[in-house]
Amino acid sequence: MWLPLFLGCASSSLWQETHNSSSSADRGVTLSVLNQRDGFLIFHKVFPVWEYWAHWADLEWHLARVSADRLVVMAVSASGTVGLRGAALRLAQLGSLFALHLPPTAHWTWVFIKGGRTISETAILRGSATQHAHLLLPLSDIPMPGSNSQVEQQRWEYCTHHGTMGGLCDEISPDPLPIPTPLPLLNQDAIAEVPIIVTGGKRHQYLYHALTTLLVAPGARRCNLLVVLGDAPLATTQLLHLLNISFTTLPIYGHANNKLFHYYQGVFRLIADRFPNATAVILLDEDIEVSPDFFAFMSQTLWLLKSDPSLYCINAFSAGGFQGLAYDNRRVLRGSVQVEWGYGITLDFVREALAAWEQMTTPNTLLYDFWLYMNMRKGRECVFPEVSRTLHFGMGVNTNAFLKEKGPLMMPLVKLGPILLHEVWRLRLPTWIQDLTRNISAATPLTGNPCSDTFLPKSPSMFSLYVFYYRLDFLKDGDGLPDPFQLFNVAECLGMWSMSEQGHHQGVHVVRFSSSATLYLVGVPFSQYSHLRPITIPLWDVDTISDHQFELMGNYTQKHYNRMIKIANEYMTSEMLLEVLSTPD
Repeated sequence: MWLPLFLGCASSSLWQETHNSSSSADRGVTLSVLNQRDGFLIFHKVFPVWEYWAHWADLEWHLARVSADRLVVMAVSASGTVGLRGAALRLAQLGSLFALHLPPTAHWTWVFIKGGRTISETAILRGSATQHAHLLLPLSDIPMPGSNSQVEQQRWEYCTHHGTMGGLCDEISPDPLPIPTPLPLLNQDAIAEVPIIVTGGKRHQYLYHALTTLLVAPGARRCNLLVVLGDAPLATTQLLHLLNISFTTLPIYGHANNKLFHYYQGVFRLIADRFPNATAVILLDEDIEVSPDFFAFMSQTLWLLKSDPSLYCINAFSAGGFQGLAYDNRRVLRGSVQVEWGYGITLDFVREALAAWEQMTTPNTLLYDFWLYMNMRKGRECVFPEVSRTLHFGMGVNTNAFLKEKGPLMMPLVKLGPILLHEVWRLRLPTWIQDLTRNISAATPLTGNPCSDTFLPKSPSMFSLYVFYYRLDFLKDGDGLPDPFQLFNVAECLGMWSMSEQGHHQGVHVVRFSSSATLYLVGVPFSQYSHLRPITIPLWDVDTISDHQFELMGNYTQKHYNRMIKIANEYMTSEMLLEVLSTPD
């Protein structure tokens, strides 16, 4: 059986004449997935890869979750391939001849069978001509997999209408249903009565991946899990029924961040009402992948929240692991950070935050987690691992593509578990201060420009400790925050997260620049550890360095970004493409 299809690519639009439906897209690559048996559209999304950063990874993520034998239609208009990057390799592996050679101004359409063959692929490399393709799609007469149970019947009925669901809809090697019960932890009692709240909405593809990684992690208990939905289509609720996962829906209102802010207020209210006697609660979003060590990490650290009043959260996400500065799976730190991408808090903190939320008389459009950091933290800190136990893989309303790639997208994730953490009890504030004071005092001072190639020792000995003292003032009218300009320059040079002051403990950042060496950045006079600086050690001050040294810093960071940015096939021509395609392997 064959299905006629007409494609037009003047503004990345796709028309399916057979089903009398249309979909108009902004600049970028469109990914449309059709049911191979009836040709109906079961997934459509536009990936704005006219932006250079991060969206390529989201496209690749979805491509990897298209089931074998699905009919796939892709199209792009001018300036839509600048950020194709790693996804281009995935497309080439799937059979595209043009994907690795498309210049930024190309028009391109590709129709193929996932894991099978190309049906049509056309490209216009230059100019503004309208591109059309008229073809016949072969429909499959292979029957759906047999259903030996009601759950299996519901699975394949669901998969008839939804694409990019990964192993759920893989007809060759489907994910097991129900999801198998994981092994318990040795200290399972530490989290036995802790509710697990997953917030979700329209992105059921993300939600399925998040839930499956969560429910197979050792220590997971399905009876503790509750999904709290906001904007949720039927596809999401059907998925949760299929997986036999408890869920509830909150009424929401507002727009964009205002809506999200009030939604999370509703989540906190639901937690307080439904779990009033719980000692703690763990919260995750629908686009968070957890490591196999997630519950083991929580079971070893949650007790600190009751033991140490100077803490307000346990983050499974690492605040210090950006740019490859994470090595030790057993090491845990503490610092001033916001709740992030998989965290635990006490019910006392939930009620404390609700009291402040409910006293607000004007609408607030802040991100709720940043609002908690600025208004509810009150000098308290969070515990977080050196190597992250969660990965924020999704792209959403508040995702900045550049910051996503610089930080969460490249974050290492622990792949094993459970792991015995190193001396968790030493994270309590008195012991932490004692240890940090001793380590800074014993550390070898580093001086000079932190952007210099000779600043960091090339071959530090095992367990080496270093300290760098730099000027860091209190921000004027900043409610106790440090000067962002001074911190930014040091952080950029050392490859740290430079877009926020978060991550420090009382003005000290702990940086692992190799598996054997630790650097303590002490901001003077902001830090309470400023008194440890010997009078003979100069204080590095970005405001007093020479123009040459400042230019060196600028050139260093610019070179760093230039190495990250490479526009592929910027000068590709039709003649060059023909030569590439005609050259034997």
